[in-house]
Amino acid sequence: MRPTSEDNRARLKAATRRAIRAAGGGDSFQHVTRVAEAQLSKYGLASEDHAETFIPVDVALDADLEAGSPIITTAMAQAQGFRLVRAEREDAEHRLEFCDISALGMSFSDLQRALHEALADDGSVDESERRIIQRCGDRLARALLEIMTRA
Repeated sequence: MRPTSEDNRARLKAATRRAIRAAGGGDSFQHVTRVAEAQLSKYGLASEDHAETFIPVDVALDADLEAGSPIITTAMAQAQGFRLVRAEREDAEHRLEFCDISALGMSFSDLQRALHEALADDGSVDESERRIIQRCGDRLARALLEIMTRA
């Protein structure tokens, strides 16, 4: 029996899709990693044919770096009961500024608006709305991570 659950693996697949999308999509991301677009798409598919096809660790790192946020790495840490915290930077150019607070507020507002719009019509969230909410949530997580490292 594998130590990872089906839920862990589904979350990893979802994080992979989000990271590749945030990295510019498979057609763009393929040019900065070692894997072609067709294979990249298989890493995010949860269908039975690709259920055991996962992104290699070096390509996952490429995706997270290109996305500007540890999307896949966070999913892996969460599956193990951990959370990521960015290492502190000590140079003066990375001090907390008012624009960081504004970026955080705007990201939160975007997520809040996406949630409201999703629920407004029928009281439920469909797949398209879920993707929008996830993108907004990823942006909010990046903004919050940025605040936490600069505070």
